[in-house]
Amino acid sequence: MKNFIIKILLVTMVLSSCTKDFLEVKPDKKLVIPSTLDDMRALLDRDIMFYSQLTDGEVSSDDYYMMYNNWNILSSPWLKNEYIWKKEIFETGISYGWNDGYARIYYANNALDGLNRITNITDQVKYNNIKGAALFFRAWLSYQLAQLFCPPYDKAGTNDGLGIPLRLTSDLNVKVKRSTIKETYDQILKDLNESKDLLPDYETYKTRPVKTSAYALLSRVYLTMQEYDKALEFSELALDSDYSLINFNTLNTSASYPMTRFNSEVITHCKFSSTIFSTSRLIIDTVLFKSYNDNDIRKKAWFKIVSGNNTYKGSYDGTTSFFNGLSISECYLTKAECLARKGQTEGAMNVLNSLLNTRYKTGTFNGLTAGTSEEALRIVLLERRKELLYRGIRWTDLRRLNLNTATAKTLYRNLNGTIYELKPNSINYTLPIPKNVIDANGIEQNPRE
Repeated sequence: MKNFIIKILLVTMVLSSCTKDFLEVKPDKKLVIPSTLDDMRALLDRDIMFYSQLTDGEVSSDDYYMMYNNWNILSSPWLKNEYIWKKEIFETGISYGWNDGYARIYYANNALDGLNRITNITDQVKYNNIKGAALFFRAWLSYQLAQLFCPPYDKAGTNDGLGIPLRLTSDLNVKVKRSTIKETYDQILKDLNESKDLLPDYETYKTRPVKTSAYALLSRVYLTMQEYDKALEFSELALDSDYSLINFNTLNTSASYPMTRFNSEVITHCKFSSTIFSTSRLIIDTVLFKSYNDNDIRKKAWFKIVSGNNTYKGSYDGTTSFFNGLSISECYLTKAECLARKGQTEGAMNVLNSLLNTRYKTGTFNGLTAGTSEEALRIVLLERRKELLYRGIRWTDLRRLNLNTATAKTLYRNLNGTIYELKPNSINYTLPIPKNVIDANGIEQNPRE
C-alpha cells in the first residue's frame, strides 16, 4: 500500500505541474495522505529525491565542449539550446529542470504537512530527523532552482529582483507568485538553519542528510551570497566531522571508474546524468586539462582518452552519472577561499595544501605558496575548478565570480566555425521560465537576449 500511495502522489504532482486543468484532478484522499512516520520517511527515501538532479547549469558551463556533429544529433532541443545559451531554450514550453525541482519540493512539503498532522508523537527523535530531512531537501532544491531561474545574489545589491516561487505547502490549490531574490535566499537559510538542529549526526544511508549535510550546504549557500564569514563558519563545522579525504595513491587509476560510490569524502550523495555528458560527446576543456600537474593523480584517475579526446571518468557515483552531492573536499576549498578573501594568505594555502597533498603522488607535492591574498585567491579558485569538476557547481561559481571584474569571464562555444558568446553578468545567466508555467500561473517571465 505504501508504494501505491507514493506512486499516486507522483502522478498527482507531475500532472499538476503542467496546467490549471490538472489541478482539478483529485484522487481518493485516503490514498494520497501519508499518516505515519514511516510514510513520511518513505516519501523522502524515494529515488527522485537524490537521483536525476537538475542538469541545466552544468550543460551551460565551461568545463567541457562538444564537436558539432555530436551537438547536432542531440535529440533534446533544450540541451542543444542550453549549450549555446540561446534566447529561447524550452521550445516545447516545458522544462524538466523546473518540473523535477518542484516535484522534489512537493515531496518535502508533503512530508512536512504530514508531520504537522501527527498529534501524538511517540518517537520524537525519529520525528525530528524526518522533519530535518524534509526541510533540508526543500532548501536544497530551492537553492538549485535559484541558480537557474533567478538572477545571481549580489551582496552589494538590494536583491529585490525576481526570485523563484516559494512553495511551502503540498496543497496544489495554493497559488504562489515569484518571491524576490532576497526572500528566496532567506527561506533557503531558514529551512537549513532549522534542519541542522533536527538532523542526526549519522545515518545508515548517505542518501539521507545528516547534520554535517546542513553545515556543508549552508557553507555553499553563504559562499554564493558572498557572506564569507558565515561560509567559513559552516565549512569549519562541516570539517569538524568524521568525513575524511581519500589518499588518491590508493586508487586503481586504470579502472573504468576509480572513484567508489559513498566513499569517505561523501557527506550526502546525489547525482545527475544527461545524454550530453556521455563519454562519446563530452570533451574536457583543453586549458583546464593541461592545468593538472603530471604528478597529480587526478589526471589519470579522472580522465581517459576516447577517440583522441580527454573525457571524464572521475564521478564519485562510480558510474557514468555525475556526482553532485556534498563532499568534504568542497568544504576544504570553501574554507581556503574564505580565508584568502579575508587576507589570511598563509592559512588559505595551508588548507588548500592539506587537500592537494592527498591528490599527488607520494613525495612529489611540496605545497603551493602565495605572496599575496590576491594570488592565494587566484590559486584557490583554479584548484576549486579542478577539484569540483562536473559537480553541478561551476555554473553557480561563474555567476558569483562574474560580479567582480577581477574574476569575471566570457564564455565561448565554437560549433562548426560559428562562435557563440556568453558575457559576464549577461541576463542569459538566468534561464527562462517555461511557457507552461507562465500560462498556468501568470508569473512574470525572465528577460532574455
